Amino acid sequence: MHFELAGKKTRLLAIAVTVFIIIFVAVNRSLYLDPELEIEYGRLLLVLSMLGGVAAGLLIAVKPGVDEKHKKLVNTVMFLIMPIFSMQMVECFNGNFVWNFSVKTGIANYMIYLVFYLICYLITGKYHLTGLIINIFLYVWSLINYFVELFRGTPFVPMDILSVKTGLSVSDGYTYSLSWNIILGTIVFLMVYLFNRRIQNIKPERIKSKVVLRCSAAGYLAVVLLSFFFTDFSTNTGYKPDFWNQSRGYHNTGSFFNFCLNTKYLVVGKPSGYDASRAAEYVDETLEDYGVDPDSDTSTNLLTGENDYTASGETPNIIYIMNESFADLGQLGDLETNEDYMPFIHSLTENTVKGYLSMPVFGAGTSNSEFEALTGNSMTFLPAGCNVYQSYIKREIPSLVSTLQTLGYSRTAYHPYYGTGWNRESVYSLMGFEDFISLEDFVSQSTLDTYQQNGDVEEYEALLAQEHPGEDILLRRFVSDAYDYQMVEEMYENRDASRPFFIFNVTMQNHGGYGVSYRNFEQDIHITNLSGFYPQAERYLSLVKESDAAFESLVEYFSNVDEPTMICMFGDHFPSVEDEFYEEMLGSSLDELTVEQEQKRYATPFVIWANYDIQEAEVDTISANYLSTLLAQTAGLPLTQYQKYLSVLYQSLPVIDLVGYIDSDGEYYESGAETPYDDLLHQYNCIEYNALLDKTDRDDSLFYLQE
Repeated sequence: MHFELAGKKTRLLAIAVTVFIIIFVAVNRSLYLDPELEIEYGRLLLVLSMLGGVAAGLLIAVKPGVDEKHKKLVNTVMFLIMPIFSMQMVECFNGNFVWNFSVKTGIANYMIYLVFYLICYLITGKYHLTGLIINIFLYVWSLINYFVELFRGTPFVPMDILSVKTGLSVSDGYTYSLSWNIILGTIVFLMVYLFNRRIQNIKPERIKSKVVLRCSAAGYLAVVLLSFFFTDFSTNTGYKPDFWNQSRGYHNTGSFFNFCLNTKYLVVGKPSGYDASRAAEYVDETLEDYGVDPDSDTSTNLLTGENDYTASGETPNIIYIMNESFADLGQLGDLETNEDYMPFIHSLTENTVKGYLSMPVFGAGTSNSEFEALTGNSMTFLPAGCNVYQSYIKREIPSLVSTLQTLGYSRTAYHPYYGTGWNRESVYSLMGFEDFISLEDFVSQSTLDTYQQNGDVEEYEALLAQEHPGEDILLRRFVSDAYDYQMVEEMYENRDASRPFFIFNVTMQNHGGYGVSYRNFEQDIHITNLSGFYPQAERYLSLVKESDAAFESLVEYFSNVDEPTMICMFGDHFPSVEDEFYEEMLGSSLDELTVEQEQKRYATPFVIWANYDIQEAEVDTISANYLSTLLAQTAGLPLTQYQKYLSVLYQSLPVIDLVGYIDSDGEYYESGAETPYDDLLHQYNCIEYNALLDKTDRDDSLFYLQE
């Protein structure tokens, strides 16, 4: 092999590219020297980025020459080296470098990247075109993964593809800014592109050679893909998704590699040994083991553990509120602020059951929280990153709503945002709701179209003021909790008074992102005891204070209502604010959290309040799959067999979520680890599968009240 200089114009282009990259990196050097990075590491990244500019210039200016004798070999070797460069490009966006991987992890990543190269090669038959297509795809994927993790705190997983429409509908509230990851990743992408241009397409002259080459590629693909998807080989060698902390898994063993690992879990298979006829047996056995007669009207009081719960015969009005991104950041550790950001809820005790509810998602994925809180099912047994509303609810599904339907309640779902999000329009009907009221029902389509086209919040407010004179609807760019609850009150006043009233309200006020200031929102809360500066966390806490005040007004309104009414309000997940805030609060890197520390980031406040006498309690540990049962018991409603089962299951495992499990003795178990409760969890999995996914043999007697 020998090297030749390109022509004069090309050399001038090479110099221009090099100078531009070096100057651009130098101008943005503050991104590399950010205090969040170790100073020496930041300097290393800065030097590497500048050297990338030099390397790009050399790849433009210098042309390798290969004699005919070695042309096939050299170009084939270059083609096989390309996946390593692609891997590094992807990992730049992940803040990682291939030399940080172990040899085994590096090889595992390389094998997956090579799969995509060979698939594309079998289609195109060309080295150069393959490299171009694959690296453009990987660059776009890396950008998507980078921004998804930046905005919600968890990486891009395969199931996110199905929720892209919902994600785009809220994306304009986030801030998009340059970072060293984007700069370095783009420089490496340019280098990969230029390297790929030097690869010449090799076409075997003999039919035999063509067959051998394509058969070799196909054989490799068959071995890797069959081992990957149809055996436990990858799991047995230590490679499976980090379901507890996907961000950690992406960082430790490769981002695109982990994305591919997650695809193996897209399809929900039947639990091992599943038999539809045994679902009822599992329920009866569990009840009997706890001393409950499956055929009696008496069941276990979820909170006391006593087998003395019976329905009161009353049907109070029920207002069930899932508050968007509502969390108590102070429960993570020592947090001091200039004033209490949740004074009403912190002080609420009379006729109140409250505590912290372990949720199935962090930072995003609202509808999965809805799913658990409405059905009693758990996300634990479903693929990581999936969205139940979009993937698995295609027929009528039993839920708290269907129970209330049998009891004669009116049933309204209300969400002050676009009705198409998370496929709610279809799913709510299948759950048993009679009505679904969304943003489109009280804001004209022309106003929404105008806002969607230009994203101007001030113009949006002005248009809303014309439609709703004298009413303050927005806080930031979303419907405020105050206005949301005002609409709930109006719906109550206009209800069908012949039936008990039920509404499920998903709020919108606190939705991310928190990096943008708005003229219609004043930030009142400031952190006073942490060493770091966390503007997003402070802005978020100020929003929580607004939510607290709005909830106080709602409670005050129903305190003056004569009809027995119960309000249950809970947060759907923690917000995606600065990682450094969470690390300082928890005293640990997010990649090194214990199960107990990680569980704290999934526990949001919940409150059940009534305008009449109810038993008061504080609940430290409960997961969202139990909430509808707790609400039904607090309201004195009759229970389905499934709810009776859940009230007993709670006595052994009060928390079942994606992080893991907490048992009644306060022991923590990581998701996927062996526990003394594996048989119990397997039975729960089978019962849930029967309720949600068994298309032909669901035992409706377990999940619906008998008329």
